[in-house]
Amino acid sequence: MTMLGSKNIIKVVSAAMLVSLLFGSTAMAGDKAPKNKKSGKVTIFEDGWQELKAVEGEYQTGNFTAISVEGEPVQSDNKKWTSGWGNWSVNGKDGNSKRGVIMVPNQSVNDDWLVSEEIELANCKKAELEIEAYSKYGTDSANELKVLISDNYKGDVEAAQWDELWMESIHKQNQAVERKISLKKYMGKSVVIAFRSIHSGKSVKNMTRTTFLSNVKVTAIRK
Repeated sequence: MTMLGSKNIIKVVSAAMLVSLLFGSTAMAGDKAPKNKKSGKVTIFEDGWQELKAVEGEYQTGNFTAISVEGEPVQSDNKKWTSGWGNWSVNGKDGNSKRGVIMVPNQSVNDDWLVSEEIELANCKKAELEIEAYSKYGTDSANELKVLISDNYKGDVEAAQWDELWMESIHKQNQAVERKISLKKYMGKSVVIAFRSIHSGKSVKNMTRTTFLSNVKVTAIRK
């Protein structure tokens, strides 16, 4: 049996401690800061329709502005984006009535926009546009809803540059269906979202009531 002297034992222990300290320090330096498990998506924009009260003679479109580019915007015929039809409600995705907005062009030529307030996407990631909507009657192609986004809108829809956001059809539904659209491309920008109802030519023959929006919001994770 080999016996180690006290001096040798001290040297072995000291060397082991040095190795431990060196490797331990390297591991600690390479570790990433723990993730915040409580972080998650927050709503940075919502339509504002649920807080509205019905007012006769007013369009009531919450945090959106209704703009008619073509066609007579007569509210009695709903030839403009306005509050819910009749009992001032539409069917949400759960089938229950809720407040929202509606476009009923009444088989006439129209070009009507519903433009949101400015949405700030600075210091955000994984932003997403969430829509609950549906359309009824007529043909799918004649009742197509365009969802648009712009980062240079200054109050004139025709002067701004718009990108169209693809959305799966919401037609031939009896209540709202949910659609989600990524806004990843627009991180760091200030944008507006617009819904455009446009009909001309033969398409006006294949539409009656067109589009109901029951919920629109933008969610994101804050950096």
